[in-house]
Amino acid sequence: MTLFVIMAAALVLLALLFVLPPLLGSGAPSASETPRQAQASLRVLREQWAQLRADHAGGRIAAADYTLARAELERRALREGRATDAPADTRPARRWAAAIALLLPLITAALYGALGTPAGITAGRAGGDRMVTANADHDAPGQMTDLLAGLIQRLEANPADPAGWTMLANTYLTLEDFAGGAATWRRIGAKAPDDPTVLADWADILATAANGDFTGEPDRLIGRVLARAPDDVKGLALAGTSAFFRHDYPAAIGYWERLLTRVDPDDPVHAQVQASLDEARQQLGPSLDTATPSNGVRAAAPAVR
Repeated sequence: MTLFVIMAAALVLLALLFVLPPLLGSGAPSASETPRQAQASLRVLREQWAQLRADHAGGRIAAADYTLARAELERRALREGRATDAPADTRPARRWAAAIALLLPLITAALYGALGTPAGITAGRAGGDRMVTANADHDAPGQMTDLLAGLIQRLEANPADPAGWTMLANTYLTLEDFAGGAATWRRIGAKAPDDPTVLADWADILATAANGDFTGEPDRLIGRVLARAPDDVKGLALAGTSAFFRHDYPAAIGYWERLLTRVDPDDPVHAQVQASLDEARQQLGPSLDTATPSNGVRAAAPAVR
């Protein structure tokens, strides 16, 4: 019982450490800091907007999903824009701080006395540990696991649905669960439609799961992408990256030069591709003029092994 009281008091104190400093004026952001935070958020939103445009231009997301994502970004940008014009009130609220410091421990004790289970404190530790573990195991997967399972079942029943495959790949990319994506591909990848967007997304996942190694299945998928859609934006990007990692700099230059013609010069992605292209040329060195065709394009896609 004594240990429980000490732990409960420590938690209340920890909560007060988060609540009181802003009210006393020591932890609140300054009037100049709030606009800076909003401006940083706006920069992130601009990067997300550039990526969304690139995905839409490359056909990696449907028009309806693009519209919804764009509307959400616009709402967030409007909210952050207002924050830059309305700095937070940072004046200390010492009366509120004193009231909370006094009332929070009293309210916590009263609520536990009315709603808690003091007898549970003496319950067997093993039983309590099992309960905590069971609750954690139940809650941790959450809705995202249900979504993944539902998508996989849907694709097993209807494997020719490109939108479902794209959604599944994007879910794994969002969760950064590349190993799970690779396992799913091994399980039902043979049923995937021969769609460039689907194949490019999964090549990306498989290469990332292999720590950037495109050898094998990722290169085979990239080859299928470019065989069906020679100017596919993501296919060209992945092919160039694969060639660069193989130290085949002429091939990387060829793919990325073709990619540049498919990207809007005002798009931030254009600058990223140009930087990669410059690095490949630097790696190639003086042999650049003799190692690549005069038009700077390599016709061959990664070999399908």
